Amino acid sequence: MTESNASKKNHSNKDDLPYIKYLNEGNKKFYENDFEGAIKSLNTAFRLGCNDRYAFWKRGLAKSKLGDHKGAHNDMVQFGFHLESDYMIKLLNEKIKEKSYFTDDFIDLISSSLDVQELKVITNRFGLVDGVFRTQREVGQFLGITPQRVSQIELKATKKIQIAKSLENLFERK
Repeated sequence: MTESNASKKNHSNKDDLPYIKYLNEGNKKFYENDFEGAIKSLNTAFRLGCNDRYAFWKRGLAKSKLGDHKGAHNDMVQFGFHLESDYMIKLLNEKIKEKSYFTDDFIDLISSSLDVQELKVITNRFGLVDGVFRTQREVGQFLGITPQRVSQIELKATKKIQIAKSLENLFERK
């Protein structure tokens, strides 16, 4: 399959997602200043699986315009949460690429298999953000969890990374 065919296929798959209609409708209503309609459409998109950080941002702005400042704050937190996750995934992917022979697909498999808490533990524990390696106690203090919980999360994330590594070896061409 050529790259253009692959990108067309990915694009058509994206258009087939059940929430796309409501996401587009919510965006349209937002820019038409129909904030109640935008919130309703975006809520439906979220219920159908939408995880677009900018949809949280738009819904938060719409809530703010309608005076729901607590709801707006919660959506802005979600927007920042997604933005932070994307940044951590990018850092993790770059570090794995530097230190391994993994293909980009398997690097994506590794990072997408980790949940947000696992990403936070791994990126902070191994200094992926600022180059400072931290103890489990330090990471726990930063995240507001116990060092034992950090250890559990780190172990779970490490196992996921090892599984991805074994998959890479399974499909290695000889």
